[in-house]
Amino acid sequence: MLNSLKNLFRRNLPAKILALIGAVVLWGFVMNDQNPSVNSSFTVPVYTINEPDGYKVSFDVREISLRVRAPRASFASVNAADFKAYLDLADAVEGNNTVKVRTVVPQGFEVIEVSDTVIDVLLEAIMEKTMAVDVQITGNTGVGSALDKIIPSTEIAKIKGTKSNVMKVARLVGYMPLAGNTTDFTSKIKLTPVDGDGEFVGGIDVSPMEIDVTAKIMDGAEKKMISIKPLYSGTTASGYRVSGAVAQPERLEVIGKAEQLGAINEINTETISVDGLSADFTKDVDLVLPEGIIAPNKRVSVRIIIIKDQKK
Repeated sequence: MLNSLKNLFRRNLPAKILALIGAVVLWGFVMNDQNPSVNSSFTVPVYTINEPDGYKVSFDVREISLRVRAPRASFASVNAADFKAYLDLADAVEGNNTVKVRTVVPQGFEVIEVSDTVIDVLLEAIMEKTMAVDVQITGNTGVGSALDKIIPSTEIAKIKGTKSNVMKVARLVGYMPLAGNTTDFTSKIKLTPVDGDGEFVGGIDVSPMEIDVTAKIMDGAEKKMISIKPLYSGTTASGYRVSGAVAQPERLEVIGKAEQLGAINEINTETISVDGLSADFTKDVDLVLPEGIIAPNKRVSVRIIIIKDQKK
């Protein structure tokens, strides 16, 4: 019985093998006709992995188009979210980088075209900087009053951003409106990073973003023109002496209560050292204001005049 089956199998074996191959090929043709491979495109977002700490990552191409091929039936079970595109920044360095776009597609799919094979990526270092708060006064107090001083809740703040943006910031400004007030008041003001031309610098985080500023208002205020007296001390170079000192401006309008203004006729500057001088010298210095006296401009320019000492 077993021998009969073997003989039956071996009889016309080449023809049987050819028939089997033909059947397989025919089956492949039939299946391919029923479920052919087709092409389709998907638009997918580009994301990053292995971003280095302490850097801002920037790139313009945020989406790419993937053209893929797969059996028609395979498309029924996928959607755009199943296709991925990413940039591996493990080897990226500060500055400009050209990074290859990597893709992930479902099993059975073949990527045949990518709209962008590489993307330019910029890595900028993030830095922090501490800056003094610059409170600018706008407007005026009410009649018969004057601004004595302002007291900010903090005199410093931090800025944070890319190194290129942080280096543009020249001042951290807050604007304090007096708004005709005649008594002390407190306002919340926003701090704004500006460059040397006073233009806003974007891309900067400020901490704190807002501060409280208290304005101390003097009531019963009057004004008076007062002379400025430059002060200096020290020893000039041998053979030279100080001929005089001139303030610019020479006189300044100050504010205070009547009894205080009546007691002063001049205001001194800070003392300027003339040690070793042999030529004229100009310096900006602060005024030494008596208690209760207000000056809109607290600094003046002083020129020290140096001449040869003829007596020597």
